Amino acid sequence: MTVNKSKWILASIWLVGAGLILLLMVLQSLMGYYGSRTEDAWGWYLPTVMPTLSLIIGVLVADFRAAKTAVGSRRDSGPLLGLSVGISLFYLMLVSLSILLQPLLPQTPPLELMQGLAAATLAAFFRGG
Repeated sequence: MTVNKSKWILASIWLVGAGLILLLMVLQSLMGYYGSRTEDAWGWYLPTVMPTLSLIIGVLVADFRAAKTAVGSRRDSGPLLGLSVGISLFYLMLVSLSILLQPLLPQTPPLELMQGLAAATLAAFFRGG
């Protein structure tokens, strides 16, 4: 197995795993599972996974930029495009949850719910990266 393929396997494990936990935490936060300690839960989760995710994505991007083919500067953008599309779709799905779940959470004002969810997901993807 090549080193590049190994990197993508590990990246997949981390991105899917962290994404599922992120989704669970968003749902739990919206449903009030953490009560007044929601910020503490996010304060624990984000620093736990973001350094590793930032490193993984940074290395994949650096590998992509450094890759050369026989033609010269042409690169295969397929795997990196797939990663970008996956992260983008996941992010937009989380943001859409704020709109879709708001009717089930009448105690939370819609704008507050949308801003909180958007901030949490933005922080998840851009904090420390």
